[in-house]
Amino acid sequence: MSRRVRSLRTAKKWTQQELGEKANIDYKFLGEIERGEKNPSFKILVQIAEALDVELTELFRLEQEITDRNEIVGWIKEIVDSLNDEELRQVLLLLRVLYPVRK
Repeated sequence: MSRRVRSLRTAKKWTQQELGEKANIDYKFLGEIERGEKNPSFKILVQIAEALDVELTELFRLEQEITDRNEIVGWIKEIVDSLNDEELRQVLLLLRVLYPVRK
């Protein structure tokens, strides 16, 4: 997601400061997000997507699509295992928004 935010920002020829202003977040924090040093909250992700004028799901589109299911599951497991309880709850909320349970 971090590289995707940077890619979308640079495609618009915006600096981190410009996107930060449009998204109402500190540009230094945005830089940390783009470098993968910080994990943004769901609210911050929504602000970034709105500022970039893209759907929230666009922030999560893989630039180089991974097609092997086992590799995808491995990446997801690695990420989930690294999260604290609050971050895990945020991921669950995001997944429920992106992929509502279909009955």
